[in-house]
Amino acid sequence: MDLAMSLKLGMKKLNRLRRQIMAVLIVSLILIVILISSLIELDKDLIVISLLLALIVLSVSTVLLLRIKNQSQVLKQIEVTIQKITNDDVSSPIFLEPANPFKKVSDELNNLSSVQREKIDQVQKENSELISVLNTLPVGIMVLDAKRDVLFSNPRISQILGNSIDKKIHPYTQDITNYQLLSIIDEVFDNKSSNHSEVRSLTDNSVTWDTQVIYNAISQEDYHVLLIMYDISEIINVKQMQIDFLRNASHELKTPVTAISGFAKTLLDGAMDDKKSLVEFLKIIDQQSDQLISLIQDVLTISHVQTKKDYRHITTNLKSYVDDRLKNFQALAQKKGLKVSNKVPKGIEVNIDHDALKRIFDNLVSNAIKYNVLGGDITVSCNKENNFWQLKISDTGIGIAQKDIPRLFERFYRADESRNKQEISGTGLGLSIVKEIIDSLGGNIRVKSQRGVGSTFTVTFPNF
Repeated sequence: MDLAMSLKLGMKKLNRLRRQIMAVLIVSLILIVILISSLIELDKDLIVISLLLALIVLSVSTVLLLRIKNQSQVLKQIEVTIQKITNDDVSSPIFLEPANPFKKVSDELNNLSSVQREKIDQVQKENSELISVLNTLPVGIMVLDAKRDVLFSNPRISQILGNSIDKKIHPYTQDITNYQLLSIIDEVFDNKSSNHSEVRSLTDNSVTWDTQVIYNAISQEDYHVLLIMYDISEIINVKQMQIDFLRNASHELKTPVTAISGFAKTLLDGAMDDKKSLVEFLKIIDQQSDQLISLIQDVLTISHVQTKKDYRHITTNLKSYVDDRLKNFQALAQKKGLKVSNKVPKGIEVNIDHDALKRIFDNLVSNAIKYNVLGGDITVSCNKENNFWQLKISDTGIGIAQKDIPRLFERFYRADESRNKQEISGTGLGLSIVKEIIDSLGGNIRVKSQRGVGSTFTVTFPNF
C-alpha cells in the first residue's frame, strides 16, 4: 500500500474521531438542558441521573480530546518528515503503536526516509571520492558561481596562484592577481562563453599555464564557471629546444655543405687543371665531408638515445676496459705529445652498458685531447662506493671559463673562440649526447675547470 493510500485511510479515521467528538458535544448540550430543567423542577432523581451522564460524557470527551491531541502531534511530525524528505534532508523515524490510524503512513515515510538517507550517503560518498580525486590532480581547478564567488578549489590551483585559498565562499578576485587571467575570466562571465588561452606567470616568465575557463549553464538563470590550469612550461621549453635544434642544425649543416659546393664548383670552373689547387681543394672537401658525416651521426645518436629504454648492464673490469679504449687515442695523443695515465685501481668491477660507456668515455677523452696543450697530461681515475661509482677524466688543457660551464651541455653550444680554433673540429653535440646518455642511466655529470689550468669531468653512476 503506497503512502497516499495510507495517509487517506489515516485521515478517514481521524475524521471519524472528530465526528465522535461532535456527537459527544451534542449529547453534552442535551444533558445541560436536562440538568437545567431538573434544577427548575427540583427533580432530585433526574438531577442525579443528569450528573452521572455528564460525568460519563466528560470522561469520554477527555479521552477523545487526548486522542485528538495525540493525532495532531502525529500529523505535525508527519508534516515535518514530509517537508524534510522534500528538501532532501535527513529526518528522524516516526514510531507509532500498531493501533494508531497513521501507523501505515509512518511506516511508509520511514521506508522512504531510509531509502533517501542511503541515497544521500551514497551521493556524499561519491562527492567525497570526487573531491579526493580533484585534490590529487596535477591540474589546478576552481569552480565559481554566478555571483563570481569561489565554491571549490583544489590544492594545485593554490600552488599555481601562489595563494592560500579560503574554503569559505568568497569573491575570486581575492585569490587571482594575474591581470591576463582576470581578463579572461571576466570575459567568460560577460559573454557567457568558454575561453581557452595560455597565461604567463607574472613572477617567472619561463612559467606558462594552459588555461581553460569553461561556462557551464545549469538553468536559464543559474550557471557555473570552471577554471582549469595546467603547467605547460616544460612542453613549451621542449618545443623551443626543438626549434633551436633545427635552427642550429641547419646552420651547422650549411657550413660544410656550402664549403663542399663552393670548392666543387671552383674545380669544375677550371681549378682542377692546377694540380696544386686540385689537391688542396679536394682535401678541404674531404674534411668538410667528414664534418658533415660526424654531424649527421651525432644527430642520429641523439635520436637513438632518446628512444632507447633498455640497457644491457655487463659486469666489467674497469681498468682493463679503460686500457682497451685508450689504445684508440694513442695516435692523437702522441701527435700532441700528451701523457695519458690510467689510474683506475685494479679489481674495480662495475655493471654498465658497454655501448653507453663507450660513447661517454670516448667523447670525454677526445675533448681532453682536443683542448689540451702540447705536452699536457690526461688522467683517468675512478672511485667506488656502496651505492655509486665515479669515473673522472682530467686534463691540463686550456680550461673552460666559469660563465660557459652552465651552458656546456647545450646542443651546438660553443664555449668561446679559443676552444673553437682547435686542431680537431667538432659538431657541438658531443657533450649534450654524453649528458643525455648519463641521464638515461640515472647518473649525473659535473665539471670543474679553470682557464689555463685544465678541466675535470666527473661522471657518477648508480651501482646496478
